[in-house]
Amino acid sequence: MRKSIPKEFLEQYEAKRVFFGEALERITSLLKLRLGQLAARKGVRGRITDARVKRPARLWKESQKAELSVSEVFTHIDDLLGIRIVCNNISDIDPLIEMIRTQVSILKVLDIKDMILSPSEAGYRATHIRTVLDDLNEPDTIPIRCEIQMRTLAQDAWARLSRADLYGKDVPPSIQKLSQALSTQLSAIDEIAQLIRDELNQCPHVADNIEDSDYISPQRLALLYKHKFGEEVYEWTLIDWVQILEEAEVEKIGDVRALLDDMDVKKGLDKLAIRIRGFPLEDAEWAVFSAFVTTEVSTAKGIKAVRKRIQDEWDEIVSTARREALSEMPDTSDEFIQMLQSGHVPTEALSELGGIQSCYRCGADILRPEQAAEVVLDYYGNPDLDVDLERLFGDMPGVESVDFSGACTYCGNQMSKDD
Repeated sequence: MRKSIPKEFLEQYEAKRVFFGEALERITSLLKLRLGQLAARKGVRGRITDARVKRPARLWKESQKAELSVSEVFTHIDDLLGIRIVCNNISDIDPLIEMIRTQVSILKVLDIKDMILSPSEAGYRATHIRTVLDDLNEPDTIPIRCEIQMRTLAQDAWARLSRADLYGKDVPPSIQKLSQALSTQLSAIDEIAQLIRDELNQCPHVADNIEDSDYISPQRLALLYKHKFGEEVYEWTLIDWVQILEEAEVEKIGDVRALLDDMDVKKGLDKLAIRIRGFPLEDAEWAVFSAFVTTEVSTAKGIKAVRKRIQDEWDEIVSTARREALSEMPDTSDEFIQMLQSGHVPTEALSELGGIQSCYRCGADILRPEQAAEVVLDYYGNPDLDVDLERLFGDMPGVESVDFSGACTYCGNQMSKDD
């Protein structure tokens, strides 16, 4: 097969292979960050199960069907880059699409193909999102198309079961009917799973009244939460809360009320949360953590355990965000210099490294040449360079050239006028 592929095409593919791989890594890194944030905020569950650059043989085969020239192949094939996201339920799909459309800034959505309501003849069901890498920070890069396949667990099961037997083959009608039947059965499972999810997402029924002497139950806890915080408790919070209360051997509503009213512990945990992540506990977190403290042998050890949980969760968020920001940095200092010389400044990465600060008055980003050069050299292990990196930063448009008062040029001028 390789012999039938033009040498010119193979050479261009090999020359661009690393670039394609880096583009795929940037997209998947940002998607993982956004998937984690969406799961934390709204309980939408999705994970990347596959990401690949299309192999040259298949890429050339598709280009021939589309009658593309060698120069057009790399910008016109929709799934040059391919990513698969598998989610738990059908209701996860729309929020995931919206996330890709509005929060994955480096991708521009071209169109969305719904193959759930209109499956293929064999029974394939999924949602395909055609996108193109459209990074405003790198305006000179060629557009790279990326297709994101989105499936539920059941749809993914059908695809995996059927791929080896059906994909790319001339399947007899009898086998197609069996394949469609399998798809229909798994679609019914999707519907049942969605009914379960819908029930869990509803606010639970609350009890009519509660007394401190009552034994805890989900309904009584739901009413206690509403009395305490003035809003309904979501099912996933309630499930976690009940489980931890049982582990702590808390039995009566009065004991739970006492935990929620313990403002000394609440203030202590709020201080820890603010110190770690910058904001205090939310009501749902406090309900769960107030019980979590009592699972330890002492309050001090319980607070320590909660602090570790908050720290671990925040570290994961920060680590993911840092990986995404630093993905802008090239592999070598020479490549970084070439990036600057081409007019591109990786602002997110420099901000993460400490090379950009905010004006203390207006909040505008200030890139100071000396500071930026220092952090970049440190990042690459302080190599010997043939160019003056500080001067190179200073030649970039929009770079601040003022003292280290902490104010941008505009605010500095305004303060001088005020004086």
